[in-house]
Amino acid sequence: MIGIYAHHQGSGHLQRALAVAAELRDEVTVLTSAPVARAMNPDPGRVQILPLPLDHDGSATGIDPTAGGRLHWAPMHQPGLRRRMALLAEWIDRTEPALLWTDISVEVTLAARLTGTPVVATVLPGRRDDAPHALAHGVCSALVAGWPRSAGAPVPAGADRPLVPVGGVSRFADRAPAGARSVAHRRGRPRVLHLRGSGGDAADPRWDAARDQLAEVDWVSLGGPGGRWVADPWDEMCRADVVVSAAGQSSIADLAAADAHVVAAPEVRPFDEQDATAAHLERLGLGAVVGREDSVNDLVAAVRLTIERARSTPGAGSGLREAWEVDGAAQRLAEVLGSVAREPDAPRSFVPEPVAQGAGR
Repeated sequence: MIGIYAHHQGSGHLQRALAVAAELRDEVTVLTSAPVARAMNPDPGRVQILPLPLDHDGSATGIDPTAGGRLHWAPMHQPGLRRRMALLAEWIDRTEPALLWTDISVEVTLAARLTGTPVVATVLPGRRDDAPHALAHGVCSALVAGWPRSAGAPVPAGADRPLVPVGGVSRFADRAPAGARSVAHRRGRPRVLHLRGSGGDAADPRWDAARDQLAEVDWVSLGGPGGRWVADPWDEMCRADVVVSAAGQSSIADLAAADAHVVAAPEVRPFDEQDATAAHLERLGLGAVVGREDSVNDLVAAVRLTIERARSTPGAGSGLREAWEVDGAAQRLAEVLGSVAREPDAPRSFVPEPVAQGAGR
C-alpha cells in the first residue's frame, strides 16, 4: 500500500496525485480534503479515496497556529485538524503503508514520519528555506519536484541530498495536441484563451481592458468568479493560438502538454511559487510573462507578440511540452515512490532519464 496526501488548495495537487496513482502498481489510497468526483479516479478497484476533514473552520487565525514559527498550520483546539490527524494515524495503523507521498503539507509529513512511516514529499518552487520546510525536508526519504531538469536539482533547506526533478506532471500527458491545433491556424482571426482561476487575482480588471483593446482576436474566457467552467479544457487549449494563464505548477504542466503558446501572469502565492515558475518559463524563451504591476498596454503587447510567434509556424506547437519534460513525468515520480517503498533507507540522488517525447502513458 502506498498513501498519497493531496492538498485541497486549488485542483493541481489532486490532479497530480491521481496522475501518479495511475502509474503505480501498488494499492493506493489518496487522502485529501478536496472533493473527488467518481470519474476522476483512474482505477477504482486499486485506488481508494479517504476523505479528510478540513483543518480549519474558514478562519485564517487560531491559537498559536504556527507553534511558535515551527509549523505552518496547527492551531490549538481546532477540531478539523484533530480529526484529520486521527484519521491519518488510524489509516496508517490499519494499512501499514510502505510509504506516504505528501503533496503537500509540512504537518502531514511530520505526522506520518512520527508513526515510523517513510515519507516522500513534493518540493514546490520558490523560496522554501523557512524553519517548517527545513524540518519537513529533513525527515523525508526522498524529495521530488514537478519541474524539468533545466530548473535545477538543488539540495533543499534541511535536506542532505538533491531533490529529484521529474518534469511537469499533467493529467493530459497521454494526449497529442497537434491535430486540434492545426484547426486554429487555418482560421483568419487569432484565438486567445484566458484561463481564470478561483483565486484572488482571477478578477484582475486589466485583462478585461486588454481584451477590449484586442478587437482583432477571438477571446475566450474559462473560469473566474461567475465565469464558465469546464471539467476538461483540453480542446480549448489546443485550438487557441495563445493561452493566458496564471503560473501554477499544474496549470503550466497542462499547457505544456498541449504545447501551447503561453502568456503567464503569476499570481501572489506564499513563498513566491508562481513567480519562480514563470521566471523559468521566461528563461527557456518559451512563454511571455507579465507582472502584477504591468500596464494594460504591456499585457496587450505580450499577447500580440505571442500571437506572432505562434502564427510564424502554423500548426506547430511552442516546444514547451518537450522542454517541460511532460512525457513520462508521472512515471518518473511513480518510480521514485516505488524505489522508496522497496528500500526506504537507500540514498537517492539520481535524476531519472526523460521518456521520449510523445511516448504517452
